[in-house]
Amino acid sequence: MKRYKIKLTPKLRKKLKSWLALYSLIEDDFWEQIRETEKKMAKDTGIKDIEFFFGDDPGCKGIGNASRTMPLFHKF
Repeated sequence: MKRYKIKLTPKLRKKLKSWLALYSLIEDDFWEQIRETEKKMAKDTGIKDIEFFFGDDPGCKGIGNASRTMPLFHKF
């Protein structure tokens, strides 16, 4: 069993819990902005199911559509 130098004390857990709550708010706002941007992109392009594509590792990989009727437009 690994021994950690930093102990998860009740005091530390309470502090970390508040940071996770803040992260959740930021993450929710981020995904809402992504959804709104995708709606605008759909209206602009005429592709109803267009979306940003996210892979297993962090970050957007490009733009595609859910029905996969267009090739992925790679970010880089």
